[in-house]
Amino acid sequence: MFSRPTRTLRHRVAAAAIVTTAVAGVSLAVAGSASAAYGPDYGDAWVNGYTGNYSDNWTKKYNKDYGDAWTPKVPAQNRADVAVTASGPAHLDHNEEQLWSVVITNSGKSTAHGVRAVTTLPNGIQHRAHRISQGAAHAALGGDGRIVVTADALKPGQTVRLQIAGVGPSYGGGTVQLVTEVTTSSPERTTSNNTATVRTRIA
Repeated sequence: MFSRPTRTLRHRVAAAAIVTTAVAGVSLAVAGSASAAYGPDYGDAWVNGYTGNYSDNWTKKYNKDYGDAWTPKVPAQNRADVAVTASGPAHLDHNEEQLWSVVITNSGKSTAHGVRAVTTLPNGIQHRAHRISQGAAHAALGGDGRIVVTADALKPGQTVRLQIAGVGPSYGGGTVQLVTEVTTSSPERTTSNNTATVRTRIA
């Protein structure tokens, strides 16, 4: 009469042991994983080798004064300022060759790095030639017909001059324009002088 209850009790004890073992195994596995990643100095195994210093390995060498590398360190009045001006013919006859000039100057108080100027020729004007006639820079004619000027750095007061020879169309008329836009990777005092336009009337 006592064999059936005894077997039931044994099954229950065995099942409880299995559940307890499984739960313990999960708990131990989680604890082991967490312990392997977590370090007592709050730094071990953090991304970028963070060491709990609150400054090491942050982007752009950020330090804990909450200012450096977040906003440009150079005050606005002391920054670089690349400016562009352009000149060319006000009137152009059919098949006439003329010269356009683009002048890029750093009028600021800091060096302008990564200077890049893109000049779009007037519609209908055929490019004949171009050159850098002043300053240290490189000029290249792209497949889209635009001329790109690049300079590694322009110190305060330095200038680059691009000259472009072009020929007017053999027919048609209207007003066309040459447009140049200049940029720099350095913080600028202002960008209001970064575009220049020359309008030319074709006969």
